[in-house]
Amino acid sequence: MPIPTWLTSRVLADAAIATATARQTATTIHDQGRDHYDAPTWRAALADAHRATDKAEEIGIDPQDILDASKAR
Repeated sequence: MPIPTWLTSRVLADAAIATATARQTATTIHDQGRDHYDAPTWRAALADAHRATDKAEEIGIDPQDILDASKAR
């Protein structure tokens, strides 16, 4: 059964937002003069991004498309 277009768009948007949030969290932490790798907020944001990206890949969305969409946010 094909995936509805609206669902594909929603899953792509969720993954793009989660990826952009993780990137912004890392930037904010760096702006504070800290390393983001040890920050729990970044780790949580990264875990959310991985979950959203995994869901997107399961329905056939290319990871590069997620990355491109996250940079537009």
